[in-house]
Amino acid sequence: MALENCTLCRGTGWKLVPRADGAAGSMAVACDCGMQDRATRVMERARIPKRYEHCDFESYVTDLTDGKTWMAQHAQSLKQAKLVTQGFVREYPGSSEKGLLFIGPSGVGKTHLAVAALKELIHRGHAGLFCDYRELLKEIQASYNPASESTEMKILEPIRTVEILVLDDLGASKPSDWVRDIVGIVLNARYNENRTTIITTNYLDNPATEGEAARLPGGKLILPTREDSLEQRIGSRMRSRLYEMCRTIEVSAPDFRREKTQAGRARA
Repeated sequence: MALENCTLCRGTGWKLVPRADGAAGSMAVACDCGMQDRATRVMERARIPKRYEHCDFESYVTDLTDGKTWMAQHAQSLKQAKLVTQGFVREYPGSSEKGLLFIGPSGVGKTHLAVAALKELIHRGHAGLFCDYRELLKEIQASYNPASESTEMKILEPIRTVEILVLDDLGASKPSDWVRDIVGIVLNARYNENRTTIITTNYLDNPATEGEAARLPGGKLILPTREDSLEQRIGSRMRSRLYEMCRTIEVSAPDFRREKTQAGRARA
C-alpha cells in the first residue's frame, strides 16, 4: 500500500520517471514507498513467528559471548551448517538438493538457519511458509470439532503445495498411527511434486549409538533408546523418503540458549 504523504506518487502508488529509451515524455512505475509494506505483508503470509523474525545468516553466531568459543568440533559443525545452507540458497533453484534436514539437539540454531534460508528466498521472490509441526497437528485436531469452520485438507493444502516449506521440530509430538499418517500426507505430496522442504528435528537417526546418555539427580544413568530416533517418530518409509528429499545436516554443539543464560548469570 502506498504512503498517503509520499511526495513522489502522492499516495497513488505510481510515480513518473523519464522514459528508459530516451524518448520524450515520462512513464509510470511503481513507487518505492510501498515496497516495505509489501515486504511486510509477504513475511506475514509466510507465518514466521515473531521469535524468529530476527533470524538471518549474519546473526547466526558460531562463538559464545565474551569472546569465548565453542570446542573446535562444535565451532566447525556450526560453521559448516551455515556454509551448506548459504550454498543451498545461493544455488536455488538449481541446487541438486531439493531440501535440507537439520538434525541436532536443542539450542544449536537449526531453526535459525532454516528461517534465514526461507527469508532470503522470499526476498528473492519465491513463495514460502513456516510451519511448526506440533502446532500443525493441534490445528488439524481442532478441525475435527463439529463447530470448526476448518477442515483437515483445508489446513494441509498450503502446507502441501507451497513452493518452499520450513517444517520445524519434526517428530516432536508423540508418535501414533494418526501422526504418521499426517506426516505421510505432507511429505508424500511434496515429494511427488518435487517441492522444496526445509526440516528441523531434535531426533537423530541412531540415538542408541550417537545420542548422549542423561544422568538423573540421583545418579541413575538413562540411555537413549530407539524410540528417540527420527525413524521411530515418523516411520521408516517417511525417513527413507527424506534421504531423497533433503540433504542431511547434522549440527553438534552445546545448547546456545543455556550457555548464553549461564554467561549472563555469571556476569551478574
